[in-house]
Amino acid sequence: MTKKEIEERLCKEMQQNIPDKDALWQKIEQNLPEQPVSQPVRKSIRMTSGKSLLALAACLLLIIAGRQYLQAGRIQKQSEEIVTPAGENSSAASMDVIEDAEAAEQPEDMKEKMISYQNLNISHEKTIASQVNLSRLGTEDSYFNEDTILENTAFFIDVRVTDGWQDSASGNMHYDLEILDVYGGNLEKEKITLETSSAYILEQNHEYVLPVTADLSLAYECAPQIEKTQDSRLVIPNGWYTLMQSDVTPVLYDSYGEDDYFYDRMYLTKDLNLDLLIQKWESL
Repeated sequence: MTKKEIEERLCKEMQQNIPDKDALWQKIEQNLPEQPVSQPVRKSIRMTSGKSLLALAACLLLIIAGRQYLQAGRIQKQSEEIVTPAGENSSAASMDVIEDAEAAEQPEDMKEKMISYQNLNISHEKTIASQVNLSRLGTEDSYFNEDTILENTAFFIDVRVTDGWQDSASGNMHYDLEILDVYGGNLEKEKITLETSSAYILEQNHEYVLPVTADLSLAYECAPQIEKTQDSRLVIPNGWYTLMQSDVTPVLYDSYGEDDYFYDRMYLTKDLNLDLLIQKWESL
């Protein structure tokens, strides 16, 4: 149905529902300007009689009233669905409703604010990293897999890095490590030197929990190692799903090049979760 047909139908229906048509016509006539005397004209040219003007005015009045009625109905319907204050505060209120709906759709664990690695309770001096040529290091072109790593692990050692340097010939990193603790086994050593080609640098005076093989090499090189903060929490890549059982917060890590996969996939968790990982490893 066209707009014209809708208006004509609305005009007709409202005329039928007017209780006192004569009073309406009288009111319209009183508000019309005085019509000048003119010669009769042909109907085929244009309607200029007073009656035609009255009919046109009445129809326009009814159309306007009808539109106001329909508009009022739509406003009432909208107000029943969402109550929003009128005026300049309407947009702000609508945005609040949208933001609340979006927040409700987000997973609970994503509502936590991501924290920066730079804000963690650790030393942030780049003593070793500042002297390293990262282009000579890599990530072994392998995927992180917790089960495979645990199968290749002979010891979990808690260490502090006392020194580190890059070999000028091979490009590999060498680290002097002080062993603070050994989990799940016996290792008759207090210090070791570890060599790796991993681009994820171990920093001087930082504490790490390293899974190592029987020859004391890293069990994985493709991701950051488990790091302990000074308030005894763990910074871990998200591949350690056993360590992410509870109390995890996303961490924005330092980036180690354009191909770094883990800089925005790191988490902070409590060190008690480490017991769960050790138990799983010992059960293999």
